Amino acid sequence: MTVSLIHAKDVSKRFTRTSDLAERAAIWLGAMKPPGTVHALDRVTLTIEKGEVVGLAGESGCGKSTLGRVIAGLLPPSDGTVEWQGEDVAKLSRAEARRMRLATQIIFQDPMSSLNPRLRVQNIIGEAPLFHGLIKRAQARRYVAELLERVGLDPDHATRYPHQFSGGQRQRIGIARALAVNPELLICDESIAALDVSIQAQILNLFMGLRRELDLTLLFISHDLSVIRHISDRVVVMYLGRVVETAATDLLFDAPAHPYTRALLDEVPTIDRRARRFAPIEGEIPSPIAPPTGCHFHPRCRYAEPLCAKAVPDLRPVAAGRLSACHLAEDILSASATKHGERSCASAR
Repeated sequence: MTVSLIHAKDVSKRFTRTSDLAERAAIWLGAMKPPGTVHALDRVTLTIEKGEVVGLAGESGCGKSTLGRVIAGLLPPSDGTVEWQGEDVAKLSRAEARRMRLATQIIFQDPMSSLNPRLRVQNIIGEAPLFHGLIKRAQARRYVAELLERVGLDPDHATRYPHQFSGGQRQRIGIARALAVNPELLICDESIAALDVSIQAQILNLFMGLRRELDLTLLFISHDLSVIRHISDRVVVMYLGRVVETAATDLLFDAPAHPYTRALLDEVPTIDRRARRFAPIEGEIPSPIAPPTGCHFHPRCRYAEPLCAKAVPDLRPVAAGRLSACHLAEDILSASATKHGERSCASAR
């Protein structure tokens, strides 16, 4: 029986702002309310197998980046467990936890904010492998040059500072820094969102090439469904801190089993729907400080029934190769399959 590379089980993450002395006095006197607790993640379960690319999709503020940081070890979970190759990360020894964190690297959205502007590129990339004893100082220059070549940059530019590069080049530097410690899992947190479309394609191709060459596993976080479809083997959809659906990429895009996923895909422009008027999902995203009862999506869902406002739907198998957290998933899936069939017939005609 194979062990998953990452298994996050019932992970929750809550953020509560600490009040200062004046605020605590005002709260005690009844002049203001205590600060609310942000429920960023609510009992999230996610499994990542070695070698696969998992796309994590959802609207801004749904908890995608928080989940990525919890998996990377940058944030501790409030509840639940994260397992690395079957071992609970919270119970690892210091040496084992260090190895796990080296094997899990994260690439951030804005490279200008994540790269130290006072360091040269050779120090940005070479510092971590030197500190952890992966290379000797005499090997550092050549090691950095090889990494720069691997990500498509000129090794002669290793003495430059981050501000002397374009946005796409800075992102390549961030990728080289992550690769410098020989990771097994790359968490790409909106890694191409700030780049031009042509540069996005180059970085996506770089990720896919590195995956093949280095046998990497990727957790690709993005709100762009077209990018998710292009790069992912499997897609996980989140809404307001919960996973609402997961399935193989083709299955999910052809016939979504959750109303939220279906609503997202219905608004993706395609050639065969040029004459259609597109409209956003109705209603506003609820506050994570006071999320709705039952299914978080029910205030915006066109299929909602009284049960949806009362009972929290479990993430459960609804068909081969797919999970959905919806009380009406089987009906939604059937309707999606019928709709897809009608489109296929129309295209054939």
